[in-house]
Amino acid sequence: MTHPYAPQRRQRLTAALTAGGTLALTLALLAGMPYVLWRATGLPWPEHVSSLGEFGRRLMQPVGDPLMIDLLAVVGWVCWAAFACTVVRETCWYTTHLPQLLRDRHAHDEHVAALSVKGSLAALCIGTLIIALIGLWRPQMVSAQQPSKPGEERVHIAATAPLLPAPALKPTPPAVAVTAVARAATAGLGPEHPGPPATAGEVRHVEYTVIEGDTLWDIAHTHLGDALKWPRIYALNKDRVQSNGAQLTDPDLIRPGWQLTIPVAHRATPPRAPTPVPDATPSPPAAPPTPTVPAQPAPDQDMGGGHEAGRAHTPAGSDRHAETEARKTAPHPAPAPAAIGLGEASLIGITAAAGLLVARRYWYWHQHRLREPDQQAEAPALSPLVDKAAQAAHAATRPRRPQGPDALVTYRTPPQKPRSTGTVTIGVRDNREVLLDELALPGGCAWTGPGSAGAARALLVGILTAAERRRPGPPSVTAIVPEHLAESLLPELPAQFTALTQSPDTTEAIRAAEQHLVAHARAQDEKATAPAATEPATATSAQETGLGTLLLLTVPDAAHSGQLQALAARSRPHALIVLTLDDPLPGAASWHVADDGTTHLGPRDQHLSPLRLFHLTPEAGRDMTEVLLTAHGQRPRLRILPTSPHPDGERSDTPATPTADEEPARPHAVEASRPAQTKPVRLHVLGPITLYARGHPDPVGTNLRTEVHEFLALLAAHPAGLLASDIADKLHLDPGSDHNALKNLRRAVRRALRAATGITAQEFIVLQGEFHKLHPELVETDLADFTRSLKEAFPVSGPDERENDILSAVRDALAHYRGPFAQGGDYLWADAIREHCAVKATDAVLCLARQAEGADAAPRERDTVLTLLEHLSTVHPDHERLAQHTIRLYQAAGRHDAARHTYTRLKRHLADIGLEPESATQALVTPRTHFRQTR
Repeated sequence: MTHPYAPQRRQRLTAALTAGGTLALTLALLAGMPYVLWRATGLPWPEHVSSLGEFGRRLMQPVGDPLMIDLLAVVGWVCWAAFACTVVRETCWYTTHLPQLLRDRHAHDEHVAALSVKGSLAALCIGTLIIALIGLWRPQMVSAQQPSKPGEERVHIAATAPLLPAPALKPTPPAVAVTAVARAATAGLGPEHPGPPATAGEVRHVEYTVIEGDTLWDIAHTHLGDALKWPRIYALNKDRVQSNGAQLTDPDLIRPGWQLTIPVAHRATPPRAPTPVPDATPSPPAAPPTPTVPAQPAPDQDMGGGHEAGRAHTPAGSDRHAETEARKTAPHPAPAPAAIGLGEASLIGITAAAGLLVARRYWYWHQHRLREPDQQAEAPALSPLVDKAAQAAHAATRPRRPQGPDALVTYRTPPQKPRSTGTVTIGVRDNREVLLDELALPGGCAWTGPGSAGAARALLVGILTAAERRRPGPPSVTAIVPEHLAESLLPELPAQFTALTQSPDTTEAIRAAEQHLVAHARAQDEKATAPAATEPATATSAQETGLGTLLLLTVPDAAHSGQLQALAARSRPHALIVLTLDDPLPGAASWHVADDGTTHLGPRDQHLSPLRLFHLTPEAGRDMTEVLLTAHGQRPRLRILPTSPHPDGERSDTPATPTADEEPARPHAVEASRPAQTKPVRLHVLGPITLYARGHPDPVGTNLRTEVHEFLALLAAHPAGLLASDIADKLHLDPGSDHNALKNLRRAVRRALRAATGITAQEFIVLQGEFHKLHPELVETDLADFTRSLKEAFPVSGPDERENDILSAVRDALAHYRGPFAQGGDYLWADAIREHCAVKATDAVLCLARQAEGADAAPRERDTVLTLLEHLSTVHPDHERLAQHTIRLYQAAGRHDAARHTYTRLKRHLADIGLEPESATQALVTPRTHFRQTR
């Protein structure tokens, strides 16, 4: 058996010999060359020359052997001096780039290749010496290999790590333990749903212990097969708290003893007939692995494009046979999840997440609708919990993409479709959401146990999010809660907020529930006695009155126990549900709720299958209520004393401000001519995503798929580049095939742009390790031009006094702003970028509009600003600040009909989402003849 440290000793010995040889050669060139010149010719400067005239006369003499030797000596000394200067320069370069060389030793080869012939000798000497010293101090990692008998086929090890002395050999080393919980969390499942077993191409996570001398570069080279994939390890472990309390914040600094999670691709084909092995018996000898099925190239792959165009050549018959066998033995895909985990002790359903997705769009719109142009602070970021829930709901609501053989990319398995609009769910059973109607039990239902408060909080949030999906219509499910209980569950909500009403006490809650039952009975009687012809109209009017399901949530006490019991006896679906906490009513169904939402049903409900209730922590509930309040233009209620009989009312600076769907692009008020193209490719992302090549007016790549357009827009929004993991996360790519999906996207872009531009020697998407970015010398974007023009108009040092220059710069910027970012694309990641661009454009025009409203403004300046306002109003017709300034400028110019038309257009767009213009806007167009008539 070979000693485990023998490879390291050989590497150190090789590095020592290389360092010694390189050092000897460098010293020979630096010290030996001048010694040889001095011993052979001495100093080449003539001894009897004391002036320039004598030196000139000496040169005019016939050339002899002594003079020729002196000239050659001068050339030798000049070459030595140049070499010495180059050595000093290269020593400085390698000293400053030493951290990079520790991570990437191939940087030395790239540096030498970029130098000229005369400068490469010194770089080769100094660089080889530095690399040899690094290898002497930090050799490459070694892999432990198990001894195998002659003739026995050895099973390949899935992951290797530096060999650490251990007191005893365990059956399953920690270095190759697969974290199944991490896979389940990635798939959106909980701990009780570990997910399907590992299949071909699945990413398995390996725990690795850092030892002295390790770097992320070496670890990625050893375990991932490519040292350039070190950002994957860094991104996976940067937020992990180590045993000593530290975190990985600097990729150049990792400590011995740290535990790192490494993603390792598992390529083995699943066995055809798996045989369970009891844990008590030792494992039998591993059988020879079955031949793996070669990966079939994607349909968009071509033979060009360098190393990305490689193909695997195997006989066609064996390929079809292996593919058929793999399809037969492949496990069935896991069912799509119906619940979304939001961290520790928080779980909501996909139906509630769909309501949060709607509220998220309202939230963005309200943050920027009434923003002042001189406000420099950006809008606060959304809570990560809300953002995660919105991403899951967005993936669930998008149309299902067929994963056929011609699919360019493979997306993640999206969650289940949310329930219909207005539906409220309470939990999951058998991976399906359970409706609220299951609580409509005769006698009521009671939740007890440590998780009852979290489950009730999630239920109220579910009712509020269901109301968001029905806006601007009335909610189909409402809730009434005593104020003291609502204060403990959702303390920041006002007394009356959409579908939730807080009663002063339990008596008022019971009275409201009784009135709801009476209204339901009256509506049922009218429906039964109405003629058949008017029956649909009666049903519609009942919905318009707000009649639906009412949830009464309270904590029973001795004074109201009888009334609650009588009310709970009338509980029925689609009418009334009585739910109590802590203390069950006599004859009510009692459910014990654990901390994780797991319920244990009482003897009365043993026929029902157990379910897991949705639950929220107080922090998660606060994050969601803040988003819901902002979506209605309100702020959290501030209370000085929780028990005060006169609590502060809710603060409402503006009316409710939902966001409207984007309208189809109409002709802009400003005829924006396409700017002159300076690079081979121009990408437009402000408005519909469009490509232009070589300055031609007709777009190219019109037949590209939607995912390719989204890929290009994402790279345009991040000109500095994005990691492959970030791109896969934003595009919802399947983790097992994200590498091939990104490769196919790059090939699709390359094929289209090469055909349009004729450039075949360069890549339009630069790939630097794991970073992707658009080639800065080949591709230009209108987003970059838009940002640059606004920076020229409003520099960081402050705007100058030249108003004409500012107006011209803003006009140039808006010439690029043809519409919202990635218009027509339903990309959730683009919402923040879309709102940011809209804020920058509107702020710039509003600043000019304020100046144009001054008394000293020239009429020509007002007309120019009005043109810009009309241009933005066609893009954002529901922006009320734009409409206010447009009306003022039209009235100042005497164009009252145009001002009235602007107000009518704003009112129409706000009415589509159930709103009206604020009072300040209405006052601008109200006739001012009332006071004259009263005099």
